[in-house]
Amino acid sequence: MTYGILIAGWVIYFLVHSLLAADSVKRAAFRLVSPRGFRLFYSGIATLGLIGLLLLAASLPPDFWIDSGPWLRYFGLVLATFGVLVIRLAFRQYPLKPFLGLATDEGNFKREGILQHVRHPLYSGTILLVLGYVLFVPTYASLTTAGCIFLYLPIGIWLEERKLLRHFGDAYRQYRAEVPALVPRWPWR
Repeated sequence: MTYGILIAGWVIYFLVHSLLAADSVKRAAFRLVSPRGFRLFYSGIATLGLIGLLLLAASLPPDFWIDSGPWLRYFGLVLATFGVLVIRLAFRQYPLKPFLGLATDEGNFKREGILQHVRHPLYSGTILLVLGYVLFVPTYASLTTAGCIFLYLPIGIWLEERKLLRHFGDAYRQYRAEVPALVPRWPWR
């Protein structure tokens, strides 16, 4: 039952996340509050929801699905570290203040830095971070959390790509044809 609550929490979290990111909801919200105020609200809901879900997962019994030997934990730590580094590189292209709602961003189309290699570096970093977390703490709660995140990622990418195509049209269509979504081509060009 507690894993059911965790799964339901993730489903609600992702539904709210996707709903609040929808252009139609934003336009309606902008009639009531400023874009900055809405972004602060959105960031607050996302942060509090994520913290709540991670605390819920951490409160579940530490039942392990695999033996967490030192090499597995080390490999998990390495993956999570690379995930954090990828996310850090992404935020060089996505300024933190507009992302959090503390400033406005003109929303220009960008292809510099890590965006030359992958279209969704925040998702790429999240995948590495979550895989690392599951290997570092291989409990059923972390596995459930990872499963929920991995099930949502294709939906989130699809929704985001639709929005980017609407906003940037042919420029984004060309970019999508040239740059992979999550895993860079090797060798990098």
